[in-house]
Amino acid sequence: CLPSSHHPAPVMAPSFTSPKQALEQGLCGKYGWSTRYFQDVTQFPVRWGVEVRWGIGRGRVFVSHDVSDASVGGTKKGHAAAAAVALVGLESVINDTTSKPVKTVDVLFGGWFESTCLVLDGGRPDSWETFWQCDPKVVGIDVEGNLRTPPVLVQVCVETTRVASSGGNSFGNTLCILEVPRSNPGGGLSHDLQRLLRDRSIVKVFCDGTANADKRSLGVDDEMGNEMMTADTNRNPDTNRNLTRAAHIVDLETLATALAGPTSVPRGLARVVNLAWPDAPTRVVKDAADKSSVNFFINIERNSADPKRTPPPRAVCDLPKTVAKYAAMDAWLTLLGFRGLEDAARGRA
Repeated sequence: CLPSSHHPAPVMAPSFTSPKQALEQGLCGKYGWSTRYFQDVTQFPVRWGVEVRWGIGRGRVFVSHDVSDASVGGTKKGHAAAAAVALVGLESVINDTTSKPVKTVDVLFGGWFESTCLVLDGGRPDSWETFWQCDPKVVGIDVEGNLRTPPVLVQVCVETTRVASSGGNSFGNTLCILEVPRSNPGGGLSHDLQRLLRDRSIVKVFCDGTANADKRSLGVDDEMGNEMMTADTNRNPDTNRNLTRAAHIVDLETLATALAGPTSVPRGLARVVNLAWPDAPTRVVKDAADKSSVNFFINIERNSADPKRTPPPRAVCDLPKTVAKYAAMDAWLTLLGFRGLEDAARGRA
């Protein structure tokens, strides 16, 4: 049960026009927190409140003194009043979050990735053999160039060892396969990748959001997609031990919503990682320098008449080293994020 707070004094950052805007855009949108507004029927008269979550099992309920009705105008007034109370009550959490040093994915995780992840060319005959020898139970999958089917590049990351720490985190050495479908006979997904996607005993983790473009580019059909976990915001996520293994196709956005509440916009991979470790001493963000790697694939997907179009790679060796690392780290971070959410959910169960 989340603790409740009552604070009458509204506090609002000067750059926002309303307390709700300050809460939703200034905090929740920026950090991946979630809110749920409600009328507290345990109070008489009924009062407006809001539940704010900033991590798995991390949240508080704030109830205002506003007794407006549920009309459009009353709801707007009630939400603003509840948000104002939350901004006051969350002061220490806001200060802790905003004072954290910010580091990019590459700065914070680059060394760890390079020292523990073996990146293999999926076009080599022994690469997938090595993958299957890992006896995969969970894999992180990312896709580049997902406007086409098959995509330009597919990255699959699997753990080769697991390590338990005193903090409850368990993430060991990994192997990441980079596959350029164009290099395969017929230009499609390899037999091994198709086998992986069909295997219901292996959990495939994406961070695809609502667009599902990565899954579509891999031909994940309706039958498989229908098994993807659906967020149930009425569920008590802190007591559900099996939530992270409810389906063989899992999306981190959906999983994060089920565990920590919904957001108005997709959280994105970096915010999901922050959500999994709310007590981490630093906050991770996507590197603006990654745009060059993103643009590499955007230019490949340009119209053939566009002078900025880049020819698609025929093999992994055609990828610049920085682009290959960026791509592999996305799959690696997807798997890391899943393990973090899984460990956090287990710890709060």
